[in-house]
Amino acid sequence: IGSAVNIYTLEGTEGDIVHHTGTFNGINYDMLEVKPSETTFVKMDYMGHAEWLSDIYDWGLLSEGYVRAGGINANYYSWHTNPNVGQPVGGLRMAGKWTYFWDDPNIPEYGSGYCTAYWDRTGNMKLVYSGEDINGGGWVGEKVESENALSGSYTYIVDGQRKDLTGGAGFYAYHYNDYAFSCLAQKEDGTYYLISFWNGMRDEKVQDFLLDLDVYNAIRLDGGTSTSMCYETDVVKEAE
Repeated sequence: IGSAVNIYTLEGTEGDIVHHTGTFNGINYDMLEVKPSETTFVKMDYMGHAEWLSDIYDWGLLSEGYVRAGGINANYYSWHTNPNVGQPVGGLRMAGKWTYFWDDPNIPEYGSGYCTAYWDRTGNMKLVYSGEDINGGGWVGEKVESENALSGSYTYIVDGQRKDLTGGAGFYAYHYNDYAFSCLAQKEDGTYYLISFWNGMRDEKVQDFLLDLDVYNAIRLDGGTSTSMCYETDVVKEAE
């Protein structure tokens, strides 16, 4: 995979991180629920090239005493265009700066059908469809400053409502195929859900699932064989 959304918690503290597993509409899923705090947070990680999810994490944070508690796959990435195989699609931001694939910046693109999620260690995630116009002409739409950002595909939930910010511009097959996929969601109180669905599901059913959780914002991430989740069983609690 090209990048990861990871959860970190300070070693020796009790992070509020719970693993859920279940079935919805006949589809199995795994979900990590995390409530951010002074010692537990969600961030983007990227190694500059494709890696297994288990190998995508922030070495610097580990040296500071943090534990990567868990994570899921994040950006879509180019898999068919040399020499850019492995390049994230759209925006990928870490530590307040856009990242690079070799010499190319990983920035959002407008007109591509890929929305971008922005967030900091604290506060709520913001979903925006903006970026460099794929047809030229510079930046279109809102610019957002944040510590982390990633471009997924279309949005499921925006401000508590069923809404696709791309207006249907997202790649049509994502709406109808039977591929597994991941999703990043957040409640209005700041609680994050990192979700992997292990087969395809109609958009309206995904929205039903998310609204049952009182999700406020949610974006679709990469899927297919990229769909991945990992977590540390000695750090993450199992749902009762």
